[in-house]
Amino acid sequence: MRLTPLPPEQLHDADPERLYAIVKAAFAQRRKTLSNALKQLLDSSAIRSADVDPKARAETLAPEDFVRLAKLPA
Repeated sequence: MRLTPLPPEQLHDADPERLYAIVKAAFAQRRKTLSNALKQLLDSSAIRSADVDPKARAETLAPEDFVRLAKLPA
């Protein structure tokens, strides 16, 4: 296996700590919807504003979805 770093134009500009908190909370409890898993960090309308379905589950999201969620104001 070989890991190749992404080129600079493909790197995200979200706060790494915020992104980690979003991903950790989203996957903390199996089979929870995002609105339930992230309720301490974001409400359903904020999740919707990032073009993500609040009723989706963490395992169905693409990495870019988590980046958009992390860019939302706290």
